[in-house]
Amino acid sequence: MRWGRTFRSCIPRHPALALTLLVLLLLDSPQSASAQSETDPLIPNGSQTLTLRVPPLQTVNEEEVLRVTVELEGARGDTRIFVDGLPPGARWDEPSRTLTFQPDFIQGGWRHEVTFTARDSQSTATARMTIAVRDTVRPPEPRILQSEELHGTLRLTLEQPTDAWLDSPGYAGRTFPAVVSVPLSASAGYPMPVTVRLHGVGNWPPQAQVSPDRFVIEPSDPNLTYWWGYSASLPRSSAMASAVPPYTVRRVLALLEWVLRSYPGADPERVFVEGDSMGGAGALALGLLEARHFAGVFAKHAQPVARSHRPWRLAQLASLWGMPEEEVPDADGLGVWSRLDLTRALRDESGARSQFLFLEHGKDDPIIHFGSVVGPSSLTGVSFYEMLQTQHIGHVAVWDEGGHVESDPWLGPPWWTRGWNPRSDEQTLLRRDLAFPAFSRSSWDGHPGSASNGRQPWRNDSGYAGDPKVAGDTGWDGDVAGMLNRSLRWDTRQLVDTHGRFALPLRAVIGPGVTEPPVVDVTPRRVQRFRCLPGERIRWTFGSASGTVAAAADGSVTVPRLRLGGDWTQLVLERT
Repeated sequence: MRWGRTFRSCIPRHPALALTLLVLLLLDSPQSASAQSETDPLIPNGSQTLTLRVPPLQTVNEEEVLRVTVELEGARGDTRIFVDGLPPGARWDEPSRTLTFQPDFIQGGWRHEVTFTARDSQSTATARMTIAVRDTVRPPEPRILQSEELHGTLRLTLEQPTDAWLDSPGYAGRTFPAVVSVPLSASAGYPMPVTVRLHGVGNWPPQAQVSPDRFVIEPSDPNLTYWWGYSASLPRSSAMASAVPPYTVRRVLALLEWVLRSYPGADPERVFVEGDSMGGAGALALGLLEARHFAGVFAKHAQPVARSHRPWRLAQLASLWGMPEEEVPDADGLGVWSRLDLTRALRDESGARSQFLFLEHGKDDPIIHFGSVVGPSSLTGVSFYEMLQTQHIGHVAVWDEGGHVESDPWLGPPWWTRGWNPRSDEQTLLRRDLAFPAFSRSSWDGHPGSASNGRQPWRNDSGYAGDPKVAGDTGWDGDVAGMLNRSLRWDTRQLVDTHGRFALPLRAVIGPGVTEPPVVDVTPRRVQRFRCLPGERIRWTFGSASGTVAAAADGSVTVPRLRLGGDWTQLVLERT
């Protein structure tokens, strides 16, 4: 029997045969589900039942690709299929009704219950599928060398051995140091967030900081790979002789996996990556290119475009990755210098566009000069700040006249950190499994500038940087100090994210003397259920304002020019 025929057309006239056939059908067919509205009985004048056919169990190896195409029968008119419970990193293409998932090497051993819901004009059908990931890539686990209890925290000193997955074949077998801090009060019933902290050049070993409210993972990068990797041909041959796998990224993720599996109190939905200088560049790369694992990125003095490093850093990295013009491929076939152009990542990769970034830069930084974020990429022709705005990426960016390690000579140490942190705020917060609003083109945004103001000559290593100890001497135009999106908030506790409706209260923090509220574009990111088709028309309301917008090519919905007041106002999206 061809299961594509409807059940009604297969019912024999004899009741006993009908019962037998029904039992055989249920035993032999893949999992399916059907549902009728009250006005659509099972056998009404030849009408059909809406039916989803989904395999009940799919298994996949780590690093391999799983594709599942869902069958739908009996649809009347326009029909939607929504998917809930996707594994991190999985994609659902509704037009082709295909789920694609390539688990990476730290996702093995997990099972995910995925629910498919089909709706037409009269009825709904649901079906469920379990995706089981086989643990097929097993690098060596870290070894605990020392443990020390410090004020509610267990500080573990580790050594991380490598194999040919975590290291090039010529280096495999060596060890790297690492430190993990475990909050003693964390438990499965009271989970705490996890911070992956990446050090800068010369900043290892880390200081013994106490963080009793979160797990802290501190890996090491003694070879200055900028937290990415190096050629598989090293040390036996030149970097251009082989591909450049992300060995350092793999070591960081392997430590994260070890913590999440070893400590039930480590919350996988609240994993953040942070770093300064080389660590900031690594935090951006991990947070955008491995976005499935991270709820947010906090990067200071970060270079987001690898080709834009100052000359002597380019030479050092070329010894690991090959020359930029050679474009030695990474493990997935893209040239590593293009892979690490993060303007390209924001433009091309949906996972990167779902991330939230908190950025800090100094206009008088002579090491990672301000052109790193305001200068155009040679690959995309767009600066990192511009790409954040045009691609509607969730971000807060701040800059001042500080240097690489020196604070702003007039404003002092981090003046922007007072009052709000999305990692710990109980109202405006970030989680990997919750949507948030990406703000862009806010009328409150400062003007970062992008060129010379005539005070300093251009230098290839430091751009237009002045003396970080002297106020007002920076050579960059635009505002000496400023912020993007720093005073805009959302109320995660009131979030509504269903198949048919999305709602989230928004407001601006309006200080004394401010008379004009901000006008801003708003794009919900990391949406779990209210996913849209490209071009789909969406109706929105915001207080007394309302309108209709079309979803972008990636399914994102941007509501333009909302005026945020000091009181909470709910943004509501509904399907037309």
